[in-house]
Amino acid sequence: MTRASKRASVPTSGRRRVLIGLGAAAAAVGAVTVAVTRRPEMPPVAPRPPSLNDPNPR
Repeated sequence: MTRASKRASVPTSGRRRVLIGLGAAAAAVGAVTVAVTRRPEMPPVAPRPPSLNDPNPR
């Protein structure tokens, strides 16, 4: 392997690592954004249970 061909391969692997790192960072930011903006829906409010003091509904 000549010195010129060895130099040519080093930036390519460095660029590849940078691109993989940027892709992982973008995926992490997207996951955090989805997790923060997605709020669970609150369940509906339950009706008040019947009481012995309530009038008889006949």
